[in-house]
Amino acid sequence: MPCFLVYINDFQNSSSLFDFHLFADDSNLFCEHKITSEFEESMNNELSNVHTWLCANRLSLNIDKSNFVIFHPPQKNVQSLNFCLKINDKQLKTEHCIKYLGIMIDSNLSWKKHVDCTVKKFGRSIGILCKIRHYVSQEILVTLYYGLVYPCLIYGLIAWGNTYESTLNPIFISQRKAVRVMTFTSFDHHSSQLFKSLEISKFSDPVTFVIATFMYKFHNQLLPSVFQSFFTKLDTVHSYNTRHSAKQSYYLPKARTNYGKFNIRFQGPKIWNAIDRDIKHLPISSFKVKLKQSFLQSY
Repeated sequence: MPCFLVYINDFQNSSSLFDFHLFADDSNLFCEHKITSEFEESMNNELSNVHTWLCANRLSLNIDKSNFVIFHPPQKNVQSLNFCLKINDKQLKTEHCIKYLGIMIDSNLSWKKHVDCTVKKFGRSIGILCKIRHYVSQEILVTLYYGLVYPCLIYGLIAWGNTYESTLNPIFISQRKAVRVMTFTSFDHHSSQLFKSLEISKFSDPVTFVIATFMYKFHNQLLPSVFQSFFTKLDTVHSYNTRHSAKQSYYLPKARTNYGKFNIRFQGPKIWNAIDRDIKHLPISSFKVKLKQSFLQSY
């Protein structure tokens, strides 16, 4: 695999239009623009350049496994535009949902498909917990929860966890079912105390947790350099000694749409600014512990 990566390390030079994202032999090309006939022609020209690069480097592209997605707001109908992309005179398939690195990404960025897949995985894990709970202790059940269920919830959460509450609600319903199974309580038992007794965070809190951890790493320069310009400190926007600037807060950008409000550039500063100043100075391990304790104390 390292030799292959060296072999394709100049793949991004084949086009000045696309933004290349490469993971092993999985290549993704991104481009942002309004859908027009001129843009369609420009895209096809760039795909021709990509094909030329592949031929020059004696690499073959599986057209049957290649496709494209048009990301757009749900109220905009793009099917009537008949947008057509070709490579080597073969038409690429249009998809409305794709699986990228284990995450289902739909054309509206609603994350409903990914939530549905997560709920199905959750259901299988709950079935295992239900069968084994009669033979093991509650401590082992909690360990199994963090081994079987929690990885499904936390994977890629910073990308898909910020969406409508109604979209994410099926996951929380499954999570409540899991804690009731683990504690042998009835299906209508109030779940808040169960989460607290098991020291398991409700689903909305891991979303806050991963974003807060991301902001902590950004604040302490622990992230890759590509994230350096993601957020702006409030004291660089103005020089006034306000309450928020004293708390090491970040500038909250304006968001006109829900897409903007769900974006990490908006949610990151919003969550970080709400965290207590004393916690922000702790080492990252202590920061995570204190943050989780604050979640459990609110139940």
